[in-house]
Amino acid sequence: MERIRGVVFDFDGVLADTERLQYEKWNLVLKKFGVRISKEEYIRDYLGKSSKNEIPKLLKEKYEIPISEEELYSESQKFLKTLFEKKARIMPFALKALKKISKRYKIAIASGESDKQLAMKLKSVKLENYFPPEVRSTEERAGRGKPYPDMYILATKLIGSSPKNCLAFEDTEKGVIAAKNAGLYVIALPNDFTKGQDFSKADRVVFGGWKEFLRDPYPLEI
Repeated sequence: MERIRGVVFDFDGVLADTERLQYEKWNLVLKKFGVRISKEEYIRDYLGKSSKNEIPKLLKEKYEIPISEEELYSESQKFLKTLFEKKARIMPFALKALKKISKRYKIAIASGESDKQLAMKLKSVKLENYFPPEVRSTEERAGRGKPYPDMYILATKLIGSSPKNCLAFEDTEKGVIAAKNAGLYVIALPNDFTKGQDFSKADRVVFGGWKEFLRDPYPLEI
Protein backbone atom coordinates (compact mmCIF):
# COMPACT_ATOMS: atom_id res chain seq x y z
CA MET A 1 0.00 0.00 0.00
CA GLU A 2 1.20 3.51 -0.86
CA ARG A 3 1.98 5.94 1.92
CA ILE A 4 -1.10 7.98 2.85
CA ARG A 5 -0.61 11.72 2.40
CA GLY A 6 -4.18 13.02 2.09
CA VAL A 7 -7.60 12.18 3.54
CA VAL A 8 -10.97 12.85 1.93
CA PHE A 9 -14.19 12.84 3.95
CA ASP A 10 -17.79 12.33 2.94
CA PHE A 11 -20.17 14.57 4.92
CA ASP A 12 -23.63 13.07 5.52
CA GLY A 13 -23.36 10.03 7.76
CA VAL A 14 -19.58 10.30 8.14
CA LEU A 15 -18.87 13.68 9.71
CA ALA A 16 -22.45 14.65 10.53
CA ASP A 17 -25.40 12.60 11.77
CA THR A 18 -27.65 13.90 9.01
CA GLU A 19 -28.93 10.94 7.00
CA ARG A 20 -32.06 11.18 9.18
CA LEU A 21 -32.51 14.80 8.09
CA GLN A 22 -32.25 13.86 4.41
CA TYR A 23 -35.02 11.30 5.01
CA GLU A 24 -37.14 13.77 6.95
CA LYS A 25 -36.89 16.48 4.27
CA TRP A 26 -38.46 14.26 1.62
CA ASN A 27 -41.40 13.40 3.85
CA LEU A 28 -41.95 17.10 4.52
CA VAL A 29 -42.00 17.75 0.78
CA LEU A 30 -44.33 14.83 0.08
CA LYS A 31 -46.73 15.53 2.94
CA LYS A 32 -48.85 18.00 0.96
CA PHE A 33 -49.35 15.33 -1.71
CA GLY A 34 -50.60 12.79 0.84
CA VAL A 35 -47.47 10.65 0.55
CA ARG A 36 -45.16 9.34 3.27
CA ILE A 37 -42.21 7.05 2.62
CA SER A 38 -41.02 4.65 5.30
CA LYS A 39 -37.46 4.53 6.55
CA GLU A 40 -37.12 1.11 4.94
CA GLU A 41 -38.27 2.46 1.57
CA TYR A 42 -35.93 5.44 1.83
CA ILE A 43 -32.95 3.19 2.59
CA ARG A 44 -33.85 0.74 -0.19
CA ASP A 45 -34.77 3.15 -2.98
CA TYR A 46 -33.31 6.61 -2.35
CA LEU A 47 -30.40 6.60 0.08
CA GLY A 48 -27.15 7.62 -1.60
CA LYS A 49 -28.87 8.87 -4.75
CA SER A 50 -28.65 12.46 -5.98
CA SER A 51 -31.25 14.77 -4.41
CA LYS A 52 -31.18 16.85 -7.58
CA ASN A 53 -30.82 14.44 -10.47
CA GLU A 54 -32.26 11.11 -9.28
CA ILE A 55 -34.66 11.18 -6.31
CA PRO A 56 -37.19 13.71 -7.71
CA LYS A 57 -37.53 11.64 -10.89
CA LEU A 58 -38.07 8.42 -8.91
CA LEU A 59 -40.65 10.04 -6.62
CA LYS A 60 -42.57 11.57 -9.51
CA GLU A 61 -42.72 8.25 -11.34
CA LYS A 62 -43.77 6.21 -8.31
CA TYR A 63 -46.27 8.59 -6.70
CA GLU A 64 -47.35 10.69 -9.70
CA ILE A 65 -46.39 13.95 -7.95
CA PRO A 66 -48.02 16.82 -9.92
CA ILE A 67 -45.05 19.21 -9.92
CA SER A 68 -41.82 19.17 -11.90
CA GLU A 69 -38.61 17.48 -10.80
CA GLU A 70 -37.01 20.92 -10.52
CA GLU A 71 -39.78 22.10 -8.19
CA LEU A 72 -39.47 18.97 -6.05
CA TYR A 73 -35.75 19.56 -5.68
CA SER A 74 -36.24 23.26 -4.89
CA GLU A 75 -38.82 22.46 -2.19
CA SER A 76 -36.54 19.82 -0.68
CA GLN A 77 -33.69 22.31 -0.35
CA LYS A 78 -35.87 24.79 1.53
CA PHE A 79 -36.79 22.14 4.08
CA LEU A 80 -33.22 20.85 4.27
CA LYS A 81 -31.82 24.26 5.19
CA THR A 82 -34.34 24.63 8.03
CA LEU A 83 -33.69 21.09 9.31
CA PHE A 84 -29.92 21.55 9.27
CA GLU A 85 -30.11 24.88 11.09
CA LYS A 86 -32.23 23.34 13.85
CA LYS A 87 -31.18 19.70 14.09
CA ALA A 88 -27.78 19.01 12.49
CA ARG A 89 -25.19 17.47 14.77
CA ILE A 90 -21.75 16.00 14.37
CA MET A 91 -21.24 12.24 14.53
CA PRO A 92 -19.94 10.89 17.87
CA PHE A 93 -16.14 11.23 18.10
CA ALA A 94 -15.95 12.65 14.56
CA LEU A 95 -14.55 15.99 15.73
CA LYS A 96 -11.87 14.27 17.79
CA ALA A 97 -10.85 12.19 14.78
CA LEU A 98 -10.95 15.19 12.45
CA LYS A 99 -8.68 17.22 14.73
CA LYS A 100 -6.13 14.41 14.91
CA ILE A 101 -6.19 13.67 11.18
CA SER A 102 -6.00 17.31 10.08
CA LYS A 103 -2.86 17.86 12.15
CA ARG A 104 -0.96 15.21 10.18
CA TYR A 105 -2.58 15.02 6.74
CA LYS A 106 -3.97 17.28 4.04
CA ILE A 107 -7.76 16.98 4.08
CA ALA A 108 -10.62 17.56 1.66
CA ILE A 109 -14.32 16.84 1.50
CA ALA A 110 -16.29 15.11 -1.28
CA SER A 111 -20.02 15.62 -0.91
CA GLY A 112 -22.98 15.66 -3.28
CA GLU A 113 -25.31 18.63 -3.79
CA SER A 114 -24.15 22.11 -4.79
CA ASP A 115 -21.35 24.30 -3.48
CA LYS A 116 -23.96 26.41 -1.68
CA GLN A 117 -25.55 23.41 0.00
CA LEU A 118 -22.23 22.01 1.18
CA ALA A 119 -21.29 25.40 2.61
CA MET A 120 -24.58 25.46 4.51
CA LYS A 121 -24.06 21.94 5.82
CA LEU A 122 -20.52 22.59 7.04
CA LYS A 123 -21.61 25.78 8.77
CA SER A 124 -24.50 23.99 10.50
CA VAL A 125 -22.04 21.78 12.43
CA LYS A 126 -19.25 24.39 12.65
CA LEU A 127 -16.79 22.54 10.39
CA GLU A 128 -16.39 25.20 7.70
CA ASN A 129 -12.91 26.20 8.94
CA TYR A 130 -11.64 22.64 8.52
CA PHE A 131 -12.81 22.59 4.91
CA PRO A 132 -12.41 26.00 3.22
CA PRO A 133 -13.86 26.37 -0.30
CA GLU A 134 -10.60 25.41 -2.02
CA VAL A 135 -10.79 21.82 -0.66
CA ARG A 136 -14.50 21.20 -1.26
CA SER A 137 -15.33 18.74 -4.03
CA THR A 138 -19.03 18.72 -4.95
CA GLU A 139 -21.17 17.15 -7.63
CA GLU A 140 -21.63 20.65 -9.03
CA ARG A 141 -17.89 21.17 -9.40
CA ALA A 142 -16.92 17.64 -10.43
CA GLY A 143 -19.69 17.14 -12.98
CA ARG A 144 -20.95 13.75 -11.82
CA GLY A 145 -21.92 12.40 -8.42
CA LYS A 146 -21.26 9.07 -6.73
CA PRO A 147 -20.83 6.21 -7.70
CA TYR A 148 -18.80 7.90 -10.44
CA PRO A 149 -15.21 8.62 -9.32
CA ASP A 150 -15.18 12.27 -10.44
CA MET A 151 -15.70 13.86 -7.03
CA TYR A 152 -12.86 11.89 -5.46
CA ILE A 153 -10.51 12.53 -8.36
CA LEU A 154 -11.20 16.26 -7.98
CA ALA A 155 -10.77 16.11 -4.19
CA THR A 156 -7.29 14.61 -4.48
CA LYS A 157 -6.33 17.26 -7.03
CA LEU A 158 -7.51 20.00 -4.67
CA ILE A 159 -5.05 18.85 -2.01
CA GLY A 160 -2.29 18.20 -4.53
CA SER A 161 -1.97 14.47 -4.02
CA SER A 162 -2.31 11.34 -6.12
CA PRO A 163 -5.40 9.17 -5.44
CA LYS A 164 -3.12 6.23 -4.59
CA ASN A 165 -1.72 8.30 -1.73
CA CYS A 166 -5.13 9.24 -0.33
CA LEU A 167 -7.66 7.63 1.99
CA ALA A 168 -11.43 8.16 1.94
CA PHE A 169 -14.03 7.79 4.68
CA GLU A 170 -17.47 6.76 3.39
CA ASP A 171 -20.75 5.49 4.81
CA THR A 172 -22.54 4.24 1.68
CA GLU A 173 -21.94 1.53 -0.89
CA LYS A 174 -22.05 4.08 -3.73
CA GLY A 175 -19.54 6.28 -1.95
CA VAL A 176 -17.17 3.36 -1.42
CA ILE A 177 -17.41 2.43 -5.11
CA ALA A 178 -16.75 6.03 -6.15
CA ALA A 179 -13.64 6.33 -3.99
CA LYS A 180 -12.29 2.91 -4.97
CA ASN A 181 -12.81 3.62 -8.67
CA ALA A 182 -10.86 6.84 -8.20
CA GLY A 183 -7.98 4.84 -6.72
CA LEU A 184 -8.17 5.73 -3.04
CA TYR A 185 -7.84 3.47 0.00
CA VAL A 186 -11.34 3.36 1.50
CA ILE A 187 -12.59 2.94 5.05
CA ALA A 188 -16.34 2.38 5.38
CA LEU A 189 -18.09 3.71 8.48
CA PRO A 190 -21.62 2.23 8.30
CA ASN A 191 -24.35 3.96 10.31
CA ASP A 192 -27.93 3.12 11.24
CA PHE A 193 -29.17 4.01 7.76
CA THR A 194 -26.44 2.28 5.76
CA LYS A 195 -25.38 -0.73 7.84
CA GLY A 196 -27.25 -3.14 5.55
CA GLN A 197 -25.42 -2.09 2.39
CA ASP A 198 -22.66 -4.02 0.63
CA PHE A 199 -19.24 -2.76 1.74
CA SER A 200 -17.24 -5.61 0.26
CA LYS A 201 -15.29 -3.24 -1.98
CA ALA A 202 -13.99 -1.21 0.97
CA ASP A 203 -10.44 -1.82 2.17
CA ARG A 204 -11.63 -1.73 5.74
CA VAL A 205 -15.08 -1.64 7.40
CA VAL A 206 -15.47 -0.12 10.88
CA PHE A 207 -18.94 -0.83 12.22
CA GLY A 208 -18.24 0.88 15.54
CA GLY A 209 -17.86 4.30 13.96
CA TRP A 210 -15.26 6.89 14.86
CA LYS A 211 -14.88 5.63 18.43
CA GLU A 212 -13.74 2.23 17.17
CA PHE A 213 -11.56 3.76 14.47
CA LEU A 214 -9.72 5.90 17.00
CA ARG A 215 -8.78 2.76 18.93
CA ASP A 216 -7.07 1.44 15.80
CA PRO A 217 -6.59 4.12 13.13
CA TYR A 218 -4.79 1.87 10.62
CA PRO A 219 -3.49 2.77 8.08
CA LEU A 220 -3.29 6.34 9.38
CA GLU A 221 -0.75 7.48 11.91
CA ILE A 222 -2.50 9.81 14.35
